[in-house]
Amino acid sequence: MKRKKTVKKQASEFNTSSMSKPRKILYNKIIKNYRFCEIYDFLKFIYINEVNFSDIFMRDLFYFLIKTEQYTSEIIYRSQSNDLSKKYDINLINVEISLRYMINKILEAIILKKYSLPVFALEKLIFASFIIFLKKSSYHCRFRYPYRLNKCIEDKITNGYINAINSRNNSFEFIFNLIETELKKEAEILNNNNNNKRLLRVLNKKKLL
Repeated sequence: MKRKKTVKKQASEFNTSSMSKPRKILYNKIIKNYRFCEIYDFLKFIYINEVNFSDIFMRDLFYFLIKTEQYTSEIIYRSQSNDLSKKYDINLINVEISLRYMINKILEAIILKKYSLPVFALEKLIFASFIIFLKKSSYHCRFRYPYRLNKCIEDKITNGYINAINSRNNSFEFIFNLIETELKKEAEILNNNNNNKRLLRVLNKKKLL
């Protein structure tokens, strides 16, 4: 008689028992809704590296990341639906994944750089880098900034970091170069072939998403 195989329940990758209520709500939301997404991977990255960001920062940052993820999904959907002659294109899936990971790649590199900054200042630096990438990105030109992100743009400390990065200040030239590298990759993706140019046709429309 054959033994039945027992399927072990996968243990959670996060120990949320000692987390604050807002942090626990955020983790549970990401785990439930974005388990197979780059947003989940980035949350896991922060958890593994034990960066003690504030609850408010975590709430806002992942709110922005979710909004950009939704924006990407909408762009890809419109690009596909505008071309009635083709079935869903696997190339667009690969493009979507590449575009989504760019922001996370920048933020992860900044965290790994381990700038000698208080956590509060590091949070402002991350927001500044995020904002610069969005503003320079040809792909995110139609992204409608959430109210909270506009508040970040108005913040004096965040603006100070934006100016320091854009002026290629010695301390932050690493971030400037990192952003520029990802922007070049983005341009190559958007102009790579005729299929990807469907994205450009959607992006060239004036209405914000």
